Amino acid sequence: MKRLFLFILPTWIWAQSYPEVISVLDHSLMLQSAQQLEIAAYESYKAAEGKNLPTLDASLSAIKFQDTTTVTFGSMKLPMGTKNHTEGSLTLTYPLFSGFAISSSIEKAKFSHEKAALEVADLKRNLYVNATKLYSAVAVADEIIAAQEEAKYAIGESYAKAKGLYDNGMLAPAELYAIEAKKFEIDAQITESKNRKSQALNQLSYLTGVKIDSAHIPENTLSIPDENDILARALAEREDVLALSKSMDIAQSDVKISQSRYYPTVALIGSLKGQGDSLEFDGDGYTNGNKSYAGVSASWNLFSGFSDIHTTEAAKAAKLASSITLEDYKHRISTEIENAYLDMHATQSKLESARMQVKASGEYAKLTRGRFENQLVGADELSRSIADLASAKAKAANLESELFNQTAVLWLEGGLNAFQERVIGTFRNTP
Repeated sequence: MKRLFLFILPTWIWAQSYPEVISVLDHSLMLQSAQQLEIAAYESYKAAEGKNLPTLDASLSAIKFQDTTTVTFGSMKLPMGTKNHTEGSLTLTYPLFSGFAISSSIEKAKFSHEKAALEVADLKRNLYVNATKLYSAVAVADEIIAAQEEAKYAIGESYAKAKGLYDNGMLAPAELYAIEAKKFEIDAQITESKNRKSQALNQLSYLTGVKIDSAHIPENTLSIPDENDILARALAEREDVLALSKSMDIAQSDVKISQSRYYPTVALIGSLKGQGDSLEFDGDGYTNGNKSYAGVSASWNLFSGFSDIHTTEAAKAAKLASSITLEDYKHRISTEIENAYLDMHATQSKLESARMQVKASGEYAKLTRGRFENQLVGADELSRSIADLASAKAKAANLESELFNQTAVLWLEGGLNAFQERVIGTFRNTP
């Protein structure tokens, strides 16, 4: 029911959780447009299937000759018809053999539809990738803003104490102004972070077609996929790889279509046909009215200026190109996944270091505030310690967001099924 509600009111919902954002992407305008192209490909496939069935044509003609048709015997002219002439027919044509052209055309249309469906699925996968990056950006913006707000509060407390010292003549004006300047600097940083968050939310809202107002990533929710497993799934199941495989199938169908020109075409023809000088089709008094017939039609192109040969060779070359493209694409995917794991390992190392830096900066900022209150350090060192703590927290938050993004995208590298099972399934099972 929830999915139905999202579909009916796509601009009124405020989706916030990651699975909700992914869910509403299924109704994005971009995806709907691609789905219509898939429907068009399906209808083309069904139209191609119709070529393998009999065709039934009806025709009716009524003409009036300027002169009566005559035949001459010596000096005599005798009438051979009437000025009014009508013909009506109902003709059935059934293709018996087309050199495999019809069956190959149907096969090609079927593969084209399957490829279109896979391209829709791959578009969905790429939308998930982009949405994940934007969702991560929004979530980390909240963490960064929280760290900056904490720094603002700390610098505010320090400023109040410094003002007291200044009022009692125990602090130089430059020291007080330094703390005040840092306070304004943090305010500017908060404004910039909020702007970045708003921009990411706007992009995410555009992508999904609904108003997104927040994002939150639970901690320790996603497991990192095994590299060999994700690579195997990517090469065997990923939608873009399967779509390229369908391109090879389409190219093979083109080869069969071009080779069909080497064979004759045979069709059965039958017609119920009548003619006469009125719509009764009872003849015109000179020839009989019943012109019905049944027969076999066969044709065979014996020479076409070598165009059939060159068309076949072109189709074979296109098929080979599709095969090479597919192999190259698989190698590229392997490289991308390998590099993604290298980036993830680097992010994990940097995150561990950043967390230690947060701990160290926190202790140092706490120590510096105490020293400043006892006038053992200056305002510059106090401001720097508070700013360093905020920067360390922002860096750690960035890395945590990047690790989530890298993990989710790695599951997407294995295809939609892997992502739905291990990412969306994990979120739904997380309290």
